[in-house]
Amino acid sequence: MRVGFSTFGMDGGRSGVATYICGLMHALQLEDSDNTYELLSTKHDADRIALTHPNFDTKIIPSILGSPLPSLLWHNTVLAGLAKKYDVLHIPSARRIPFAKRTKVVATIHDLAAFSVDAKYDAGRMLFNRKVVPAMIRRADHLIAVSEFTKSDIVRHTGYPEEHISVIYSGINRELFQPVADDEARGRLKTMYALERPFFVYVSRLEHPAKNHVRLIEAFERFKLENDSAHQLVLAGADWHGAQAIRARAACSPVKDDIVFPGFVPQEALPLLYSACDLMVFPSLFEGFGFPVLEALACGAPVACSDSSSLKEIAADLIPVFDPSDSSAIFECMESTVSKGWSTELRARGMEHALRFDWRETARSVMEVYRLLA
Repeated sequence: MRVGFSTFGMDGGRSGVATYICGLMHALQLEDSDNTYELLSTKHDADRIALTHPNFDTKIIPSILGSPLPSLLWHNTVLAGLAKKYDVLHIPSARRIPFAKRTKVVATIHDLAAFSVDAKYDAGRMLFNRKVVPAMIRRADHLIAVSEFTKSDIVRHTGYPEEHISVIYSGINRELFQPVADDEARGRLKTMYALERPFFVYVSRLEHPAKNHVRLIEAFERFKLENDSAHQLVLAGADWHGAQAIRARAACSPVKDDIVFPGFVPQEALPLLYSACDLMVFPSLFEGFGFPVLEALACGAPVACSDSSSLKEIAADLIPVFDPSDSSAIFECMESTVSKGWSTELRARGMEHALRFDWRETARSVMEVYRLLA
C-alpha cells in the first residue's frame, strides 16, 4: 500500500498539529515496514520530520504554498493529480481536506473550536470554519478524531456518519517527557530564562480569547495578593491571534513584574518547566486533546485544568478541574492545589496515566484505518 501524507499546517513546528504529525511519523517508521509513504512537505517544514526508514520519503513543495489560501488551492488542484498514485491519502487537518479526490482520503480532526469559541479567529476565518470546513469534512472517506469529545462535535456540527469515525488518541514523547531532578531543572531554567523563584506555568500559544490567559492573570493576581506569595507566572508560548490583548493585560497588572513571557519554548526545554513548576495550570476554553496536560503529568508535575471540552476526558478525574469562564474558580483551584500539595501517590498516578498515551499505539491504530480504506 502506498500512503500519501500531507504535512501542511505545521506552522513552523509551533502547533498541536505539528506535534501530531511529528509524533505519528516517528512512530509509523517504527511500526510499519510493509507500506510506503510519501510526505508532502513545504521546504520550510520538511526538515522538522526526521526520516530514518527507507519506505518513507518526502516530496518538497514550495514554501509559498504553505500559507492558508495557497495551501487550500494547492490541496484542491495539484494534489488531486498527485493523489491518484496513492492507495490512501491522509490529511491531518480539517481545513485542507480536498473537495476533488482521486483516491481514498482519511483526515484527522483535532477540534471544531470555531463552533464553540465565538472569537476564535477573525471574521473571515470564522465564516470559513463554520460554513466551508464542514463540507470539506464530509468529503473524507474516514475520519480520525483525537478524542471522544471531538467525535461528538464532528457528528453534531457536520452531520458526518458516526460509524466512519475512529477515535484514536494522540501520544506523547515518552523518551522526552520524564521528570528532571529539581536541582538540575532549576539550574538550567535560571541560565535559560532567568527563572529563580517558585513559579506556575501555562504552556500554550498566546491566543486570545480562546486560550484564556487574561482570566489566568486575574486569578494569579488574587493568588499573589491574598497569599503574599513569591510565585511568578510563566506564560510559555509564541504570539498568536490576540496576543497583544494578553500582553496589554499583563502590562497593567499590579503584579506585572512577576508575569514572565519567555516566548516559544522548544519541546526539549518543556520537561524543565514541568519538573520545576509548583503547578502547571491549563485554563484553555477549548481543546480537542490538550498535549501539555499529559506532558506535565508525565514529568511528575502538579496539574490543574479546565473542565471544558476534551480536557476533563483527558484528565480522567485524576487532577483538579475548574470552570475556565470564572477567574475566581481558577484562583480557588490554584490555591487549593498548592496548599494541599502533590503527594507521591498523585505524582505516580499522573505519570502512569500519561504514559498510556503511546505514539506507537496511535500508529498501529492509524495503520488499521489505512488498511480498512485500502
